[in-house]
Amino acid sequence: MGLSRGVRLASMAILLFGLSGSARAQEATPLPEQLVVYPPGTVVFGATPGEWSARHWQWTLSFPVGRSPGQDATGASCGYGQSGPVFYVPRNLPPCTVPSGMALFVPVAGTECSTVESEPFVGLDEADLRACAATEAERYTAITVSVDGQTIPDMAAYRAASPLFTISLPPNNVLGVSAGVGWAIADGYQVMVAPLPVGTHEIVVHLELTDGTVLPDKVLSITVQGPAAAVLAGTPAAESPPATPFVPLVASPQPDAPPA
Repeated sequence: MGLSRGVRLASMAILLFGLSGSARAQEATPLPEQLVVYPPGTVVFGATPGEWSARHWQWTLSFPVGRSPGQDATGASCGYGQSGPVFYVPRNLPPCTVPSGMALFVPVAGTECSTVESEPFVGLDEADLRACAATEAERYTAITVSVDGQTIPDMAAYRAASPLFTISLPPNNVLGVSAGVGWAIADGYQVMVAPLPVGTHEIVVHLELTDGTVLPDKVLSITVQGPAAAVLAGTPAAESPPATPFVPLVASPQPDAPPA
């Protein structure tokens, strides 16, 4: 399907808000002490990996060009639009300062396809969207992720497809399409890292493509410091709060349902 979405958004120089009130009160499944990431398929803070992937894409796409954390190589805007128990790492994996006690959603490889984009990331109905996103996810092989030198085993098990979800795009959005609301499906690999202790941490992502291409390793530097109230103080919210099928946030126009 041409240039991968992850590479495409990062090369554009390119995140749903966290959970609201009642969802924040939910507790995540306890993590085995020797692990740094939640096992594949684990329901964390009330949502599956596929649902968290959808939320991450809603957050990613809610920012306009020039304000998207995924366009900021410095990581200074990592905290934009962040709240709740999970911190969304931007798709270009810049260095981020993260509040203590928050889990990290780390996108590894994959894409979303929607009803509002152009080829090759467009679909006319749910089946089209699912096939579109799966085709991109299947381009990746030999995926390796390590957290502070601890390699996560069996990364193939961390692939997850999302349910059908809505995206709300502001003017001058990172997809380069008209502002509005559309339907989307995501597919790919991601890990949910358990809350890390205060200090500096390193996450390394190694990707290879099925055509033999070996992509440069991505090194994500995470600095955990202080409570969320201090670390995220003054960071702006997303300009276009997205609609979500998981946790209603604000009234938002709903797109016409795509044909089944």
